[in-house]
Amino acid sequence: MSPALGSAAMRSGDYERALTVLERCLAAESVERLGEELLESLGSVYGCVHTAFFRTGAFTRTVADPDPVMNGRIPRIIDEYRERWYAQDVMFTTESIERIRRSGVSALTQLEPRRLPAPATAYLDRFVFRHGLHSVCALDLELPAGQRGVVGIFHEQSDRLSAADLAGFGIVVRQLSPVARRLPAARRTDALDRLTPRLREIAELVAQGCTNTTVARRTGLTLDTVKKYVSQVLARTGCRNRTELALLAVGRSDAAASPRP
Repeated sequence: MSPALGSAAMRSGDYERALTVLERCLAAESVERLGEELLESLGSVYGCVHTAFFRTGAFTRTVADPDPVMNGRIPRIIDEYRERWYAQDVMFTTESIERIRRSGVSALTQLEPRRLPAPATAYLDRFVFRHGLHSVCALDLELPAGQRGVVGIFHEQSDRLSAADLAGFGIVVRQLSPVARRLPAARRTDALDRLTPRLREIAELVAQGCTNTTVARRTGLTLDTVKKYVSQVLARTGCRNRTELALLAVGRSDAAASPRP
């Protein structure tokens, strides 16, 4: 066990907080409900209100989740994260991933500032800190079908999470993962499998970045027909646009990916 997550850092109240989160999450009947309950509990028990729950094939593939559960400021900055900063996430650095592999928990306060690569420093200075968030933490849960539940936790105060808090998070991860693995594995990515063969073909081409004109040329359909099919695909999968459809397709592929970074 990592020293930073050792029981010596915890008192009775710290254990009670971790157990409260666990009790609230153990009743979840699905992965989606688990994500919602976990974020709500982190807010009410630990005061962490800027949070996100990503369901993905690997810890470092949060961008593949087209519909994460989000609270606080995260919904307002998620698009910028996906488009500009995802690959530079400080939680994806080597030192952070090693902590995730050991304990399922990594926090900015545990990382050595002088060892952070330049892209991770830019991510903090030009994205996280710019949005008034100064505490960064990530949790990694095991989910059904080899997937991961990646939780991002942010706070305005840099010292908001104590060593005891992080130790409590470690308990939550260790105790919750075995339960989460047994939850129903169905997800919105299944909507792609329920499409007709023709609509699935259209969805795959759109997800590859093809324009309507290119789709029409490859399928032999008229442009108007392609437009109608694309509208049907978006409606049936619940995607708002082509970008979300592409992310949904990537998430479907990630379900078979390695569960670890």
